[in-house]
Amino acid sequence: MNRIKKFSASIILLLIYVVVVFYLALVVPANASIPIHWNAQGQIDGYASKTTAVITALALNFGLFILLYLMPFYSPKYKQQAARFDKVLPKIVFMLLIFFSILNIYMLAYPLITIELPLNPVLIIIGLMLAVLGNILPKVPRNFFVGIRTPWTISDEDNWHKTHRLGGRLFLIGGLLLAISGLIPLSARFSGIVFWIIMIIILFPALYSFILYRRSR
Repeated sequence: MNRIKKFSASIILLLIYVVVVFYLALVVPANASIPIHWNAQGQIDGYASKTTAVITALALNFGLFILLYLMPFYSPKYKQQAARFDKVLPKIVFMLLIFFSILNIYMLAYPLITIELPLNPVLIIIGLMLAVLGNILPKVPRNFFVGIRTPWTISDEDNWHKTHRLGGRLFLIGGLLLAISGLIPLSARFSGIVFWIIMIIILFPALYSFILYRRSR
């Protein structure tokens, strides 16, 4: 019961999310095409039927919640640092559910939008999610399931700490760049350059963990 209370905000959010999803399922036309994928330029390049999109939207959020809520039962390292996990995990779950809920609701409501938006909500949502995640990453204890999981971070506490401290800063920078690119109309070439810069920023912590491993030897 005490554990459920720690996730009460996420449970309330899920209930509200279910109501909104079912409402959209009623008002969106049955034959509507729901966008489910965007390319590097933020352009839609994949669609799904309304039924598939609704099922996916519900399964994604509930699956995410259940997977992280049950982490104490399948993570070997959870009990070793239970106090730290119990403090940071509910925040991670709530943060991820907020952004995935906003993203899924936007996709389901897309057929109802009758005006052309001067910005790209998807890039903004994902960018802000990465930025917020960057603030939480340094607080995540070493484990096999959440965080920057490389063989070198998992095997060494100091490597994990330093990699996540750098990763948190880079995720913040990359997330803000992505959000800004969603606010400013960019040419296809320039948006592609921004995309690869962001990918390098986000993926560099994995390389950095290997560099730390080599230095330690």
